Amino acid sequence: MKSRPPSPKRKQVDKNYIGVTAKIFSLLEYFIKEGAKQQAISFQEISSALPFARTTVHRILYSLEKLGYVEKADAKAHYRLGAKFFELTEPAVHFRRLQSMAKAVMIDLLVRYSETVNLGVLDEGQVAYIEVLQSPSALRIAANPGDRNPAHSTALGKVILAFLPEEELKPVLEEHPLIKMTAKTITQKAHLIEHLAAVREQGVAVDLGENVDGVICVGAPIFDQRGRVVAGLSVSGPTSRMESKLSGIRDDVRQAGLKISRMLGPLKATDATPGKMALPPADPTLLRVSTSGTSRG
Repeated sequence: MKSRPPSPKRKQVDKNYIGVTAKIFSLLEYFIKEGAKQQAISFQEISSALPFARTTVHRILYSLEKLGYVEKADAKAHYRLGAKFFELTEPAVHFRRLQSMAKAVMIDLLVRYSETVNLGVLDEGQVAYIEVLQSPSALRIAANPGDRNPAHSTALGKVILAFLPEEELKPVLEEHPLIKMTAKTITQKAHLIEHLAAVREQGVAVDLGENVDGVICVGAPIFDQRGRVVAGLSVSGPTSRMESKLSGIRDDVRQAGLKISRMLGPLKATDATPGKMALPPADPTLLRVSTSGTSRG
C-alpha cells in the first residue's frame, strides 16, 4: 500500500501583523510619489493605482481626512496630503537637511583644529546630539549621536537658550533644575539669564569646565530662514589643548554657525557682527523665577 505524500505545511499566520496598516501606508506612499507638488489626485486615479477594493480606498481616505493627514481639494473627489502629515514629517526632514548641510562645515573645523565637532538641538530642555565628528587624538572628548546633556552647563545648550524667544525660554528655566555638573556649573537662574545675555551679544557660548571637568567647549547658534534658532554647533576638547587656540576657535565656530544658517535660508535676524546677533533683552519677569539654583542629588 502506497504511503500518501505529506500534506504541504500551512503558512503560519502572523497574529501580530495588522494588515490594514500596509494598506494605509501604501496609500500614503502613493500620495508622496504622485502628489509631491501638492497637486490634487482624483479618487479614480487612487483607486485604480492601488490593489484594494474601492470601498477600502474610500474608507482609508475618509479616516485619514478625519485625522487631518489628507484633505479634500476644491475639485470634486480629489485629495491631497494635509497639514497634519507635514507637521509629522517636518522634524525628520529638517534634521536630515541640517545634518547634510552642516557636514562639510563640521569637517572643516575638525581638520583645522583636530578637536571633536558637535551638532545638537534642544529637545525637552536638554541638548540632543544629532551629529558628532570625533577628534583623531587619542585623548578626546566626544558624545555619540543620540546622547543628551543639560542645556545650562554646555556651550551647545547655552547658545540655543540664549537665542530662544522669551516665551520658550521661560518654561525651560522653570521646568528644568540647574543641576550642578561641576564646581563651575551655573546653578542660579538669575546668573544664567545674565550669562545668556552676554552670549547673545557675543554670538558664541563657552563652557569652561561647566559640564565636565577639564573640558572646554565653544558653541555657536544656527538659525533657520525665519531667523529662529534651531540648533547649535560646537568644538570641544581637553582644556590642555583648547586654551591656546580658544580665540581662533571662538571666531571660526561663530562664522561656521552663520555659514550653515545661510545655507538653510537667507538670514533675517542675524548678522556676522556679534552685537547685531543679539535679541531684545530678556524679560525681567524671568529674574523673578526662583533663584535657589541648588543641584539635585
